[in-house]
Amino acid sequence: MDKSRQSLPLAGLKVIEVAQGVAGPHCGRILAAFGADVVKIEPPAGDWSRSIGPFLGDDENIESSATYQYNNSGKRSVLLDLSVPKGVSKLTDLVSEADILIEDWDIPSRVLNGIEKDRFTKLDSSLIEISLTPFGLSGPYSRFTSTPIIQLALGGYLYLTGLPGKEPLMLPGHQPDYLTGLNGNGAVQIALWERDHTGTGQFVEVAMMETLATLHQFTMEMETYEGFIRNRNGNLWQRESAFANYGITTIECVDGHICFGISTEDQWERLCIMIGKEEFLKDPQYATRSGRRSLAIYLDSLLREWVGERTRHEVMVEASETWELPTAPVLGISEVLKDEQFLHRGLFTEIDHPITGKARFPTFPFKTVDMIPHVSRAPLLGEHTSEVIGS
Repeated sequence: MDKSRQSLPLAGLKVIEVAQGVAGPHCGRILAAFGADVVKIEPPAGDWSRSIGPFLGDDENIESSATYQYNNSGKRSVLLDLSVPKGVSKLTDLVSEADILIEDWDIPSRVLNGIEKDRFTKLDSSLIEISLTPFGLSGPYSRFTSTPIIQLALGGYLYLTGLPGKEPLMLPGHQPDYLTGLNGNGAVQIALWERDHTGTGQFVEVAMMETLATLHQFTMEMETYEGFIRNRNGNLWQRESAFANYGITTIECVDGHICFGISTEDQWERLCIMIGKEEFLKDPQYATRSGRRSLAIYLDSLLREWVGERTRHEVMVEASETWELPTAPVLGISEVLKDEQFLHRGLFTEIDHPITGKARFPTFPFKTVDMIPHVSRAPLLGEHTSEVIGS
């Protein structure tokens, strides 16, 4: 093991990852960055994410997939053909020496390959096996296939995203998978804590559909408590009640868009003073949130007038520093990579890959004084097969 990883909290843990794509590998990426030895088992053609774009460089090389490189940094790659008995036998041997198994076998693949749910945990009671699938291993959808848009549709997010009267809008990328991978990492940490106390591992399921359903916060509570059904409202939270807010809006500047997230009474008061409308604070029609909501179009026009010909940075500095209002420019990815806050916090790191060369990757959004995650390149296909299982 790299000496820089030996002092990390998960050093000494052995992880076997047979999951492909995004959810399981993203979970494994976090474990590897904090010291675990993650051995990625790949089929002869490689993890399927190797074949999807975007690719770094001009060639659609299986080593050049940006998705694969991001989610598999710091791991070792071992080729195993699990469609033949020898491959399954080798996998069983590797798992028998592991602390954690990350897999994404859904019901159809388990039936096809004869993999019972307790196949590995019954051989080793201390093993933590984490299963990350779209629907879980039970229920009427457990045999269905899925993609991110399917998860967002079934999880209730597609319905809420977009403008009133328009079609639902898709979030970019594999967001359901990444959220599932994060939940999977959290589940692993809890299972490890439990094993430290009992000496026993366990089988843990994480379902993408359930991951999304747990993120709805007040939307579900409002519907179940009082029958209020939220619809697509773009940037405006339109509800004629005491809970409606004014100030969650996006305004165009001379160089792009800026967002305001005014959501409390004291922020509303400072907003009025900032735009030179102190008289609103004594006007009864602006005294309640529902009243302000009914005047949202007019209030937005005043805010646009105040923004005028200013740049996004000028607006953010005055609103944030002088008036302590939640304000931010809408950044493109190139701007995110150059943003002074991200740079100050050291979120991004440069990784050198033998095929694609150097590229910038995000690290992790949590910091401690002594625990610095180790982020290194993704492995080449089968790069560590001989090292792990011999020729």
